[in-house]
Amino acid sequence: MEAIVQEATNEDLARAADANLAALFRAMAQSLGGELARGDRVSRHLAFPTNPMFKGVWGSRLADADVERTIDETIDWFRSRGAPFFFWWTGPDTEPADLGARLERRGLLSMEGQQAVLAHGIKQTAAGAPVMATELSALDEAVLDRVPAGFSIHEVADDTDLSEFKRVFVETYGIPDWAGQAWVDATTAIGIGKTPWRMYVGRLEGEAVATNMLFHGGGYASIYAVATSPRAQGKGIGAAISLMPLLAARDAGYRYGVLFSTEMGFRVYERIGFRDTGARVNRYLWRAE
Repeated sequence: MEAIVQEATNEDLARAADANLAALFRAMAQSLGGELARGDRVSRHLAFPTNPMFKGVWGSRLADADVERTIDETIDWFRSRGAPFFFWWTGPDTEPADLGARLERRGLLSMEGQQAVLAHGIKQTAAGAPVMATELSALDEAVLDRVPAGFSIHEVADDTDLSEFKRVFVETYGIPDWAGQAWVDATTAIGIGKTPWRMYVGRLEGEAVATNMLFHGGGYASIYAVATSPRAQGKGIGAAISLMPLLAARDAGYRYGVLFSTEMGFRVYERIGFRDTGARVNRYLWRAE
């Protein structure tokens, strides 16, 4: 198991999202019998679920002269394995600094460009997603008291919960059904309650209206797939579903929480105690012709 980070500088926290993502990708490949190719210059993972989160490139530290060759090699690596797509992730330590621009010139789509083809409801800028961090002891637990009567949060425990998680996630962000189904397929393959990630569903008067996924990795706690159905937004539910799993991480001994935010989620995370680190994460989508 990775050691929990107990002392982190601002610079450490700016890089923490990259560390957590790398741990998630390793866990995906290892838990799902996929491929993991780790290297000093670039790392790749590939697992079967049909969502580019499960197929990606990260940890790029490339010399300027090696960029185009590495892009070609990487596309060939995924194409030879029949991958329909993959994400190429960039962050504050990516080298060279203009790698994202070079990927776009090769036809890959940044987070901003993906809105039209993959996730109509996820709004991002060309700069990518802001990395936010907090000390978990500083979270505002009072947000749990500012939700409608009849709202509750539970960890996914069975196939019904898992199906509801998918429905809310797909509905909220306008992602294709197959992209949401990938999380169902991955969790079912590993076993509910046995995955490296923990999934949560929020219900309002019995109806599933919110989701969250907690992952511990790189020494930090992070959340993904935070969603609130449009009809349940503006009620404090997004803040509550974001907060509760992080409190579980705090109770498990984690000191810091980190995430990368959508434009819509930024103020919600600020409200519960996160701050902008100034770093950005981006991901560039390659699609097979």
